[in-house]
Amino acid sequence: MCGQSQLRESVLEWSLPVVHDCLREFYLQHFPARSAAFTLLSQLHFKLWTSLITSDFEAARTDAATLDRKAGGLKPGFDLCAAANRYVAAEVLDLSLRRFRRMPEEAMRNHQELLNILLRLAPKAAVSQAKPAFRRAA
Repeated sequence: MCGQSQLRESVLEWSLPVVHDCLREFYLQHFPARSAAFTLLSQLHFKLWTSLITSDFEAARTDAATLDRKAGGLKPGFDLCAAANRYVAAEVLDLSLRRFRRMPEEAMRNHQELLNILLRLAPKAAVSQAKPAFRRAA
């Protein structure tokens, strides 16, 4: 069975180049290439994904706050960072399905790890407002 650190290495090995390319492609749809906004957002967002994939959650919190602050000043008319995350997630999950189609256990572990990352990217308000379905024993 694959350990958590091995799983992180596996996801890190193949997903970071995909994440990088997807973020650049996404931000090119909204900003001119080589513009300050394109460069800043694609780099900051990649840093956030890298922190999440490598389990550096303290850095990820800082990266997310910085990204939100910088993106918030651009006012594109929609939640740019959330849209970028959906774009990246769809591509990474699709690639994982295709890459590991003959290795269902590896695919399942990768999907679980990627879903954990996506849950950390979800808006905090949606998570904090959700009511628990059960009560934990004291």
